[in-house]
Amino acid sequence: MQTTSYSLNDLLRQAKDGSLTVPQFQRRYVWNESQVGSLIDSMSRSYPIGSLLLLARKPDLRLYARSIEAEIREEYPPDETIPDKTETDEKFYILDGQQRITSIARVFLNAHPKDIYYFDLKRMFKLHEREERSWIRRSQRGKKVSNRLLRADIILDQVKSDIHVSDYIEDSGDFPEFQDDRPAARKAAARIKGVFEIMRNYKVPVVILERDSGIESVCRVFETINSTGTRLRTFDLAVARFYPKPDLRRLWGKTLDEDHPILKDFKVDGESVLQVLCLVSSARNNKYPDPARGKLLSLPPEEIEREWANSSTALAETYKWARDNGARPETLPSHNVLVAIAAARNLVMGNAIGAPWKEDDIIRRWYFSKIMHAGASQASNYRIGQDFIALREYNEKGTPPSSTAVNLNADTVMSLKRSDVRYKSLKNVLAMTLRLDLLTGAKIDSESVLHDHHIYPNNARRRYNLDQKMLDGICNHVPVLGDSNQSLGEGYPDEYFRKMASRAQELGTLGDLKRRLRDAMIPGDPEKPTWAESFSIEQFETFCRKRAELIVKRVGEVVGNLLVGDESAEEDD
Repeated sequence: MQTTSYSLNDLLRQAKDGSLTVPQFQRRYVWNESQVGSLIDSMSRSYPIGSLLLLARKPDLRLYARSIEAEIREEYPPDETIPDKTETDEKFYILDGQQRITSIARVFLNAHPKDIYYFDLKRMFKLHEREERSWIRRSQRGKKVSNRLLRADIILDQVKSDIHVSDYIEDSGDFPEFQDDRPAARKAAARIKGVFEIMRNYKVPVVILERDSGIESVCRVFETINSTGTRLRTFDLAVARFYPKPDLRRLWGKTLDEDHPILKDFKVDGESVLQVLCLVSSARNNKYPDPARGKLLSLPPEEIEREWANSSTALAETYKWARDNGARPETLPSHNVLVAIAAARNLVMGNAIGAPWKEDDIIRRWYFSKIMHAGASQASNYRIGQDFIALREYNEKGTPPSSTAVNLNADTVMSLKRSDVRYKSLKNVLAMTLRLDLLTGAKIDSESVLHDHHIYPNNARRRYNLDQKMLDGICNHVPVLGDSNQSLGEGYPDEYFRKMASRAQELGTLGDLKRRLRDAMIPGDPEKPTWAESFSIEQFETFCRKRAELIVKRVGEVVGNLLVGDESAEEDD
């Protein structure tokens, strides 16, 4: 990594001769006039504008890139104001700083597509010292302007610029106070000329990733230095890396919009398809499965084209399986566990001789033990590889994958926060085992759109001073259909459960109501006259405890003997 600085002229020369290009993963130019004005004003005061991050272009690291969004015209500025290109000049990709570089080019190379930037000399004299920036103006190209407006690119030619400033201050009539005081007029002109001199001599710090920088280094440095906070996604980099063959952006768009919309529903990143593809490739080539970023970006382009359809199909089928097991886009605990499953599925799909993919209770128990492990998060590439190996061995040899104990008890369930991955995992368990809507008894399947209903309403915190954490806890939530959620609204459970029980007794459908309550893990027997009273405000904490116990029992039905209740036995995954 090399740290240096570019003068304004250095930067403009490189922009003019096309040495600076923008990788395709970068967003488009989006700065507004206020941002451009702040940038130029900062330069006029020698304020820092942040460093640029450039990557030297080299044959073994080709990225699909575009020119900066500035219409460079040969006549602007006059050639003699910018030094000629030298034989040692390199070409660079802009990793961070395209908004600043493009803005500088648009201003000082007269390269805005439609307009021209000017410096308002009258405002500049009156306002620059007051830290105001309204002296930076933009006007439509071809529109006639007064001599108080100096075209921004002119200041690069010191002689022309100085003459224009002096003539304007002394002869325009805009400064009657200097009409009989030529020394004062010259002093005023010198003040403006000094600002332009600062701009001509402005230096921008530049960090250059040199030719020996690997693709992994590029990503890490980008994520560390990038001032916008925009994360450089592996898939974005792959798009630039492999274009035009394959055109990953087009492939991924077709996958989401036409072939497998479920991947769009679950907000899956295109990197997941590459990871599946990479794992399958490693198995077929007897290599260790490691879907790290560097490995994805080193995949042979022809292999991506050949395997993309199978990999994306296997991934989509795996997400359907996760949906069948209660996952919804907002409650999916982990994408990466599904990558390992999809890769194992893909390997079977591509092997006509192999046994069909096993999708049984052992896989389901293994999956839930992974996503319900305390502290679980998005798995590392190493863990994804290990999961893939375990699933392959199970499918090929019948050796069950090693499962992690699920440590869960009622106290833990009652204290889970929404940010805890186990909270989402329990949402999956609730949705997976729910067959009937609590209010209406309507059938619920894996494609039903479920709403998260507060059993005790949120307004109970204000009206009855109930604990907000418990109100938001999973014990106080039940998945229901949208219409039911709207009908229940902010009602209180002792009221709407009383109505439900009375209605069921009238219609002789208490058995149906019991099944719905059992599905939703609502405690108590609606045949008892005092059942609805057990949901009074005074019983809120008792209700949460009983429901937590029912949730733990339901988890046990899913994971079997993997469930243990001693939190102290928790181990790191």
